[in-house]
Amino acid sequence: MNKMRLASAAVILFFAASAFGQISSNNHLPYKDLIFAQLAAGGIWETQITVTNRGTQQWQGNFRFYGGEGLEWNPYVNGVQLTGGSLPVSISPKRTATYKVTVPGSTIEPGFLMAIANDTDLDNFIEGNLTWYVKDGTNITDAIGVLPSFPIMAATIPFEDFNSVCVAFANTDAQSRTAHMKLTLYSESGALVRSTLSRDLKVREHLPRYLKEIFEGVTLGRGRLEISSDVPISGVALIQTGSQFSSLPLNSTTRTYQVDAYGSEVNFAQITVWTEGLFINGYVAIERESVLSLFALTGSFKDGKALPHFDGDNQTTSDYGVFGFIIPDYIFSPDSTSFTGVYHVAIPSEGHFEDGWFVANLVP
Repeated sequence: MNKMRLASAAVILFFAASAFGQISSNNHLPYKDLIFAQLAAGGIWETQITVTNRGTQQWQGNFRFYGGEGLEWNPYVNGVQLTGGSLPVSISPKRTATYKVTVPGSTIEPGFLMAIANDTDLDNFIEGNLTWYVKDGTNITDAIGVLPSFPIMAATIPFEDFNSVCVAFANTDAQSRTAHMKLTLYSESGALVRSTLSRDLKVREHLPRYLKEIFEGVTLGRGRLEISSDVPISGVALIQTGSQFSSLPLNSTTRTYQVDAYGSEVNFAQITVWTEGLFINGYVAIERESVLSLFALTGSFKDGKALPHFDGDNQTTSDYGVFGFIIPDYIFSPDSTSFTGVYHVAIPSEGHFEDGWFVANLVP
C-alpha cells in the first residue's frame, strides 16, 4: 500500500455564508432567492429590479422591503405603494419582469430587498440584477448596475480613494440574530489606520454610509476595508467620482489557518475554500510520492459547521482515486484564532480508509 501525505500546511477558509441546517424556506437559497443590499428612491434616485425565472414552473414568493433599524419599508413599486413592506410576486417560466421602485418628493429613502421563494422546489429559480438611475428631471444622468448580494461573514474592499467609497450593510441572517459587525481600515502598505470599529446590526437593520462618515477624521488615499461579522450579513459598495457612481465588488474573502494533522497514513493538507451563499467550493492539494495534485472540493454549511468534501483522480496521481471529508468540532467565526476537527479519507483502489484529527491555527 502506498502512503499518501496531504501536503503540510494551510487551510484557507472563506466565510461567506450562514451556518445553515437542513435546507428550508427559512434559509436564503442562492438562485431561489435574491438579496439586494441597497435600494434608493426619491429625489434624483430611482431603482429598477429586473428578474427572470429560468425554471420550468412558476416562481412564487415575496419581495420584502426593509429600511432603517429593521423596519418595514413601503416605497412605490410600479406606481403602487406597498403596505406591510411586502409585495407578492409570481413569475411564469422563462418570463422576465421589471419592478420600478420610487418614492415621491425630494427626500431620498434607502432600503434593501429580500426576494424569498415560497418553496424549495427545484423547478423554479429567480435570477436578476438591480439598476440605480440618477435623474435630472426626466433625463437619466447616470445608471449603475449591481449584482445580487451573497450573505458574507468576512469581506475585503480595496479602494483607490477613501473619500469616494460608500458602503451599505443589511442584516439578512436567516436565523434572525443580531449581527456583531467589525470594520477595520488599512493603508495601501497594510498599516493599521484605525482600530477596529464594532457595530451591532439588529435583525433586518440597514446601514448605508460613506467610509469617511464611518471613520471620521481619517485622511487616506488608497487602502482597504476589512469586514467581519459573527452572523451572515449582506452588503454593497460604490465609488463616487464627481456626480458619477459605479459599483465595487463586495465578495467574501479568505481566512488562512496553519494545520497540524494526525492520522496513521494520511496527514492533513493544503486546502483553499471559498463559499457562495450556502455552498463551499475550492481545491485540496495532495502530495503523494513527492507529487502534488489538486482535487476539487465542495460542500455546504450545516448546524453552524462548514462540511467540505473532496474527491477525484487524475494522471498526476498515478491514477489513484481519493475521497475525503472534514468535520470541524464547532461553528466557524471569521475571528476564530483556532479550530479543531476530524477528517475521513478513502483510497478506493487500495481499499484504504482512515480517520484523523487536526488542529488549525489562524495565520495573522
